[in-house]
Amino acid sequence: MSTKPSVTAGNTPPTSPSPKKLPLFRPEVGEALTSNWLGSIRLKHTMSGTVVAAVALSIAGALVAFVALGSFTQKARVGGLVVPVNGALAVTTPQAGTLVRALVAEGSTVKAGDLLFELSSERQQSGGELGTLIAQQLTIRREALQLERTARIAMAREKQRAIEARIANAEAEQVQLGNEIKLATRRKGLAQQSVSKYETLQASGFVSQAQTQQKQEDLIDIEARLSALARSQSQLASTLVNLRAEREQLGQDLDGELAQFRRAEATLEQEAVQNRDRRRTLVVAPQAGTLTALNYHIGQALSAGQSLATLVPGAADGAALEANLYAPSRTAGFVKPGQKVLIRYQAFPYQKFGLHGGEIVDVSRTPFAPSELPANIAGTILGTVSRGASNEALYRIRVKLDRQAIQVYGDSLAVKPGMTLEADIVQDQRKIWEWIAEPLIAIAPRQKSNE
Repeated sequence: MSTKPSVTAGNTPPTSPSPKKLPLFRPEVGEALTSNWLGSIRLKHTMSGTVVAAVALSIAGALVAFVALGSFTQKARVGGLVVPVNGALAVTTPQAGTLVRALVAEGSTVKAGDLLFELSSERQQSGGELGTLIAQQLTIRREALQLERTARIAMAREKQRAIEARIANAEAEQVQLGNEIKLATRRKGLAQQSVSKYETLQASGFVSQAQTQQKQEDLIDIEARLSALARSQSQLASTLVNLRAEREQLGQDLDGELAQFRRAEATLEQEAVQNRDRRRTLVVAPQAGTLTALNYHIGQALSAGQSLATLVPGAADGAALEANLYAPSRTAGFVKPGQKVLIRYQAFPYQKFGLHGGEIVDVSRTPFAPSELPANIAGTILGTVSRGASNEALYRIRVKLDRQAIQVYGDSLAVKPGMTLEADIVQDQRKIWEWIAEPLIAIAPRQKSNE
């Protein structure tokens, strides 16, 4: 039961009721939307997507780890060849000629001064080889000189015998004169006594004056004889002095002539030696070592300075080998002793036999012009190093080899002088992130310097 509101004074009259609001959609629409006859919506998760996501995350992590922990090595690639530590000497011809004899073979061990090669410089004339004709003339001159020397010695000896005979006669005569002088002296004494007695007797009147004078004359004769003997003795002594002086002078003259003969023989010998030198030139080893790279043929015409072989000094004593690298200026800037080197011998492909280690021991302070390189290896160096820039100056880098032999299919093969090679010089090792951030790292010092 409903009651109607009463109207009182002062109250507003009641308003009429508002019309009923209608929904925007029909109820059937809502019921259709809430019905679940097709079931709920479900999203499908496949295994391939999970795997892809995991792989992507792994790759991203690997890249981050590679950038953070990874590093790279900066290398400089140069070329060169293997040489002995003590260097190699080129055995060359001192003058032009024809090779007539070789006394060594490849790998021969020699001592300093050993004969290696013999060259001939003979010139052919109408009468035969010029050197042979000169040698024959020198032989004739030498024989004539020897004959003249023999004759001069024989003549001097004959004169010496004659002088010796004269000296012997003079000495004998001198002895005889001495005896005669002694006898004359005794006679003089007796004569003086007789004169004294006769003078006494004459004073007493027993003898006449004439008899006394006779005794006096006998004494005078004896004194004259004695004086003549003394004069002869003096002359004979002078003769002996002259003969002895002549004998001495004869010996001196003979010695002088013999000295002239010896000088003449020495001159002939010198001419003969020079002739032999012109005909035959001997090439000897400048020092001890082992001969390699022999380059000749018997009968080959050679020019002055042409290389016949290469001498490896000290190889007989097992001297070590080293690598000489030649780097252009664009490569040699950061090269310094102590850096490691990875070597690839062209004779042993690194794909099969790997890389071989070494260490830099010296870097030349001044470059080598191509014309200053050793003549026997210049072509090899320029062909291996220059890469077409044949006029570019090169710095020599000496590398100590870690090993003197290479393992090849189980065998140990020794490295040989002259082997060409390429080498990577390990100069710097840096982190990858440092390489990526290098521009920023380089800018920081500049900003500080500007501030």
